[in-house]
Amino acid sequence: MQIYQIFIKELHANVKFKVLAPEDIEIFLKKYKNKNDIKKLILQYVVYNLNTEISASLNMMSRSAAERALEAIYAGCIMLNPGLDLEYWITIAYSTAPIDSDEEDSIEQVKQFLKEAQSLNKKRTAKASPNVKNKKMTKEKFITLEDNLKSNIIGQDQAVDEIVSALTRSQADLNDNNRPLGVFLFAGSSGVGKTHLANTLHKHIFGDDIPMVRIDCGEFQHKHENQKLLGSPPGYVGHDEGGQLTNQIKKNPNSVVLIDEVEKAHQDIWNTFLRIFDDGIVTDNKGELVDFRNTIIIMTTNLGNDKTVEGLISTGTGFTGRVNFSRSTRETPVRDIVEKNTHQAIDKYFRPEFINRIDKVVVFNHLSKENCQKIAEIEMSVIAEKLSRKGLSLAYTDNVIEGLIKLGVDTVKGARGISQVRRDIIETPIAKTIVKTTLPRGTIFYIDYLDDNFVFNFQKPIKQSLSK
Repeated sequence: MQIYQIFIKELHANVKFKVLAPEDIEIFLKKYKNKNDIKKLILQYVVYNLNTEISASLNMMSRSAAERALEAIYAGCIMLNPGLDLEYWITIAYSTAPIDSDEEDSIEQVKQFLKEAQSLNKKRTAKASPNVKNKKMTKEKFITLEDNLKSNIIGQDQAVDEIVSALTRSQADLNDNNRPLGVFLFAGSSGVGKTHLANTLHKHIFGDDIPMVRIDCGEFQHKHENQKLLGSPPGYVGHDEGGQLTNQIKKNPNSVVLIDEVEKAHQDIWNTFLRIFDDGIVTDNKGELVDFRNTIIIMTTNLGNDKTVEGLISTGTGFTGRVNFSRSTRETPVRDIVEKNTHQAIDKYFRPEFINRIDKVVVFNHLSKENCQKIAEIEMSVIAEKLSRKGLSLAYTDNVIEGLIKLGVDTVKGARGISQVRRDIIETPIAKTIVKTTLPRGTIFYIDYLDDNFVFNFQKPIKQSLSK
C-alpha cells in the first residue's frame, strides 16, 4: 500500500489517499455490501488523514461546502483506486438473492471490470516502484572529500567536519537505509559559503555533468504554491508538466538538493519534506513514487543572524554598515554567541518534528579578515585563469586585495560582494580594453588600488631583434 497526497481545492488542503493493492480492494468489496454506506466506507478506508486534519477542516465549513469537499475527496479515492468504482454493481455482484440470466450476464461484466481495475492497480504499483538503491559513493571520492571541501570552502572547517562525519555513517551503512544520504540545515550569515559548500559537495560526489537541484523557497510563500513541488492535481492547469522538485529527481536521482532560505516558504511545504526526510520517497501528482534515498538534502537559513549583527553594532565593535577590520579580528562575533542566537531562532521558528528529522544543524562562522583575504585572492586567480586562456597575464598589488575586501564585504552580504566587485569593477574594464585594443599574446595587465579606485595599465611584450 502506498500513500499519495493531493491538494483538494474545495478543502484548501492536502489530502492523503491510500493506493490499495488489488487484493485489498477485493477484500473490501466482499466485506461491505450496503450501497447506501459505500461512499462513507470508501472515504474512511482510503483517506489516510480523514479522522485527523480533514475532519477538523470539514467541521469548520458550511454544510454545502463540506459536501462539495467530500465529493472532491471521494473522486480522488476512485481516481487512485479505480477498482472501487463499482457503486452500481456491488449489490448485484455480491448479492445472495436469486438471479436471472440477465443479472448473471451483468455479474460477468462486473467481474471483468473488477479484473481490469485490479490489473490497472498492479500496473500503477509497478510503475510507482522506486529504482534499486545505490547509497555509497566511491571509496576514492569519500577519502578525498574532506580535503576537497576544505580547500574550496574558506573559514568553515568546522562545518565541513560535521558534514563529513554525518556522511561517514551513511558510507558505513550505519544510518537508516530508508532515508536520504543526509539531511542538513545550513545556518548563518549571507555570503559565508553555505550555497558554495552545497555546490562543491555536489560536484565532488556526483560530478559536473549532473546539475544540482535547487529550490528557491521565495517562490513558495503561499499555501497553494506547495503543489508546484509535486505537480498540480489531475484536472488542474499544469498537471501534465509534473512538479518542479519531483521532475528533477526523476531525471537525476543522485544529486544534492538545495532548498534555499527555507524560512521563506509557507509552513505547508514542510509537511511535504517531512515524508521525504522520514521515508526517502514521495508520490508525485501522477501517482508515481519518486526516490530521494540517493540524494543529500541541504536547507539554508539566515535565522538568528539579524540578532547577532544587531549585537555587534550595539556594542560598538566597528560594524557600522561595512566591516571595519582596522582594529583586530575581534570584529567577528564570538562563535558561542552565533550558535546561541542561531539555535534559539531555529527552535522558535520551526516545529520540533521538523527539526528532529534533520541529521545536523550546521552553524557557519562569520568570516575573519584572513578568510576574506583568501577569498579575494581566489577571485583574482579566476581573472588570471581567464586571461591565461587568451595568452595574457595579470599582475596586481596587495592594495587590490584590500580594495576587494573594502568594497565587497559587509555584515549583511558577507563576502558575497567580492565576486560582484571582481566582475563589475575589475573584469569589465579589462574586457573593454581587450575588445577595443589589439593585444598580442604575452601582454601583461597591471592593477593597483589607489585613493579608493582601481587603476589599470597594460604592457605589450617587447619585440627583440637578433643582431648579426
